[in-house]
Amino acid sequence: MDAVRALRLVLVDNDPDALELVVTDLGLEGHDIVGTAVDGSTAIELCERLEPDVAVIDHRMPPGPHGLEVAQTLALSAPHVRVIVFSNYQDRALVDAVRACGATFLSKGNLKTLRRAVIT
Repeated sequence: MDAVRALRLVLVDNDPDALELVVTDLGLEGHDIVGTAVDGSTAIELCERLEPDVAVIDHRMPPGPHGLEVAQTLALSAPHVRVIVFSNYQDRALVDAVRACGATFLSKGNLKTLRRAVIT
């Protein structure tokens, strides 16, 4: 990464292919992928233990806590972790709730937008 500092990331998605794509893309951008998970409970544990700079979390991850619940929990238990909820599921109420807890909501499918969001 040229002028941008590499960040420590936790990446979470219950779809192994989607997770692998994000891990590869953000790793090639020079970021340090310190943890990955396929469910919300593990995401919370990793973020509290590893203290990443940013967590990129899918919204729908049954069973267990979904992305919004993870973002709300981390806002209280690990407020230093910047959370990005990255999901195909889009609903105005969801986007508003994600923003209300201090997280960012992004639609899946645009890795360029995700790359920008991770560093800003």
